[in-house]
Amino acid sequence: MDIRLEQDYAIDNMSDSLWQALQSAAESDNIGNAKAIHDEWIVDGQDPEDGGYEFIFLPNFTLEV
Repeated sequence: MDIRLEQDYAIDNMSDSLWQALQSAAESDNIGNAKAIHDEWIVDGQDPEDGGYEFIFLPNFTLEV
C-alpha cells in the first residue's frame, strides 16, 4: 500500500475512533471524558480535517526485522 494511503487511512481511523468515543462519553453524561476526547482532536480551536494541518508520522519500526 502506498505510504500516503496508509497515512490517510490512519487519520481517518483516528477521526472515526475519537468520534465514536466522544459520542459514547456524551451519551453516558461523562462530560469530562467527552471534553478530553474533543481536546485530543481539536487543537487550538482547529479541526485538522478543515485543512491547513499537518500530521507527523514516525516510521513503523514494528514491521522491521
